[in-house]
Amino acid sequence: MNKDNKDNKDNKDNKDNKDNKDIQDIKDIQDIQDNKNIQDIQDIQDNKDIQDIQDNQDIQDNKDIQDNKDIQDIQDIQDNKDIQDIQDNKDNKDIKDNNKKKTILELIEENNFQKLKEFSLIPENELKKDGKPILHFVLEKPTSKEMIEFLILKGVDPNLTDKNGRNSLHIACQSENISIEIIELLTSSGIDINSKTNENQTVLHYACQSENISIEIIKYLISSGIDINSKTNENQTVLHYACENENISLEIIKYLISLGIDINSKTNQNETALHFACLNNISIEIIKYLISSGIDINSKTDNNETVLHFACKNSNISIEIIKYLISLGIDINSKTKYNETALHIACKNANISLEIIKYLISSGIDINSKTKYNETALHIACLNPNISIEIIKYLISSGIDINSKAKLNETVLHYACKNENISLEIIKYLISLGIDINSKSKLNETALHYACKNENISIEIIKYLISKGININSKTRFFNQTALHIACKNENISIEIIKYLISSGIDINSKTDNNETVLHYACENPNISLEIIKYLISSGIDINSKTNENATVLHYACKNQNISIEIIEYLISSGININSKTNNNETILHYACKNENISLEIIKYLISSGIDINSKTNENATVLHYACKNQNISIEIIEYLISSGIDINSKTRYNETALHIACKNANISIEIIKYLISLGIDINSKTNNNETILHYACKNPNISLEIIKYLISLGIDINSKTNQNETALHIACKNPNISLEIIEYLISKGIDINSKTNENQTALHYACKNENISLEIIKYLISSGIDINSKTNENATVLHYACENPNISLEIIKYLISSGIDINSKTNNNEAALHIACLNPNISFEIIKYLISSGIDINSKTKYNATALHIACENPNISLEIIKYLISSGIDINSKTKYKNSNSFTLCL
Repeated sequence: MNKDNKDNKDNKDNKDNKDNKDIQDIKDIQDIQDNKNIQDIQDIQDNKDIQDIQDNQDIQDNKDIQDNKDIQDIQDIQDNKDIQDIQDNKDNKDIKDNNKKKTILELIEENNFQKLKEFSLIPENELKKDGKPILHFVLEKPTSKEMIEFLILKGVDPNLTDKNGRNSLHIACQSENISIEIIELLTSSGIDINSKTNENQTVLHYACQSENISIEIIKYLISSGIDINSKTNENQTVLHYACENENISLEIIKYLISLGIDINSKTNQNETALHFACLNNISIEIIKYLISSGIDINSKTDNNETVLHFACKNSNISIEIIKYLISLGIDINSKTKYNETALHIACKNANISLEIIKYLISSGIDINSKTKYNETALHIACLNPNISIEIIKYLISSGIDINSKAKLNETVLHYACKNENISLEIIKYLISLGIDINSKSKLNETALHYACKNENISIEIIKYLISKGININSKTRFFNQTALHIACKNENISIEIIKYLISSGIDINSKTDNNETVLHYACENPNISLEIIKYLISSGIDINSKTNENATVLHYACKNQNISIEIIEYLISSGININSKTNNNETILHYACKNENISLEIIKYLISSGIDINSKTNENATVLHYACKNQNISIEIIEYLISSGIDINSKTRYNETALHIACKNANISIEIIKYLISLGIDINSKTNNNETILHYACKNPNISLEIIKYLISLGIDINSKTNQNETALHIACKNPNISLEIIEYLISKGIDINSKTNENQTALHYACKNENISLEIIKYLISSGIDINSKTNENATVLHYACENPNISLEIIKYLISSGIDINSKTNNNEAALHIACLNPNISFEIIKYLISSGIDINSKTKYNATALHIACENPNISLEIIKYLISSGIDINSKTKYKNSNSFTLCL
């Protein structure tokens, strides 16, 4: 090859040289061009000999070589600066397209318009970012008019909407970067200016809620033909939206009103634009303009709230607006649906000023007015987490009744003690005024009970209440709880409060109506600390005290889903009887095994402490039965119980093994099923009702096909029947969540599809009675050869059963009839399917119509001479539409029943 190139160099002036060596060169070049390995091309490019050929002017000038297609391909490669691009074009077109999409999105995100312009074609409109059309994404960011223009020019449709029904103009009008130029560009590009969102919002609604909206944009949109009086689904006009916008200008409000917008238009809740304005941080100038323009100042919402109520609800309302509204003669004592005055509302406002409270009272508001729940403004104020003592003092100094009680007999002190942010200063002030500190609610709770229930109460308040003579041992009405019971139930209680209550002489061994001590309450508390448990025990509480159900505190601890092993260990080490049993003969291990969050560590500790692992409840259930019933049980706990010597074949009083219980557990894992079986549990064991584990599995609402297959693969008798003669197929067809796959599998394994119960019901009867059955299961049963005309002992067909089903679908009714069922078949009481349907409180008009159109005898009578119309008229939930249809279809309206001698008209009355 090198020699050929040298010869070629020596003869470079000879343009017509066509010797064999030149031809060989061309052949070599062609071979290089056809080579698919880019690396080879790169190597050849680096080759000095090839570079000589590229520089050879004779070869470039040679017309034969120029005409040669292969050499032209080489020339293309020489001119192409990016070998990687050629590789992409040749071999990776799809990859390139994907990369292009990604690149466009990245460029838009970077707002890199210059780079974006390098793309000759923008992908189709389906290109989205986070489920939004590209243009929406662009409009939500600071962007240039040129970029929007470019995207539209490249085929991006501005009318594309997102999942909320918003087009590009909605997004532009809502954007904080809103500009008249972009709005004009979008409208000129053919966008539908009156397009509405799913909530029926126009672009003008969106513009009026934009923080940076200008009068120019509002004017432009309206001049473009937008409907100014259009309303949202909530019946809100653009004026409502504008009055909700804290940055709206008076100029825009004036312009909207000048165009004839309905100023008194109301929302679905009967709110005017003035209600909206008073609830938001709108300027007093706008409030004044709305009122001067004729808005109804005394208009009330559905809750009977005036604009003054709304203003007093506004956390940033100014005294000037309150004064202005009152000066115009608004009814200051107007009450809401719940009997609240503006003063009640103001006292509920977390940011209300004393100045406003003073002004309301000085303006003649009834200070002792009470809500529907008998609360004064002082009750409401004492419940307000941010209330100041100045407001409390002012209300009281103005003559509010300090001893007034709410509906449940609660004083303002009760209310203050349940306020999570109440200050000691307010508590002290209320008590200093002579409020009855031992006053009790209707439930016999004192302020101390309320304080101990409060998760943020301070020990200082507890101390102060006790120091002022509150009855520390007072008990509640229904459960006989002391304040210490309440405190031990409080998930955020501090040990300091517990200690102080006990040191103050509270009865530590006081019991509730259910005989529960405070230690029971503490052990049930998911956030209780070991320190509190220790302190209660060290204070002399009876650790072995039992409830009315004979449950110890250890039982309570073991059912606590957040209990720590440290507390369990401490209770046992303190001498609690570990083998104590409840009235139902449940040990603490039973309680632990039914606890869905119990740890293996606790189970191990209880067993190592000498608990009787084979102890049985009154139902003869072992802890293994309980564990197998637990929907969150781990296989590790099951394994540990069995390895500890529990009787795996022990049966309950209903003759259920642990495997029966496991198969009925909606969240059981196949690993647990397999483990139990691997240990020799009797797979063919039957309950007192003769149910196998397959029966139990088929009634499990969440059973998997995998478990069904596994049980059958072990040789379980698939055709075994219960005492009611039900097969597993009957049970499965009764299961509201059963899958078609399980039905198919049972049938494929030879289950007797036409087997009947003691009542002569087939699996199809059961399926048609199932309120959640699918048409697919019905179809499969029939296609598999089930007798569609089989009748029960009552002579009921599956159509009778279907018509009795309150959730049956028209499709199932149609399919049964199309499959050849006897539509006029009657029960022992001479009831046809139409009689049964008319008795169904949830039957659809369509089903009644279909039965009649399919040829059912409309005038057929029951054993008691009742027609379908008699039965329909006795059904309190039947629709008038059905009654009318029965009559229009020719039913005998004057037919009389056998015993009542009454016609259907009389029954309807």
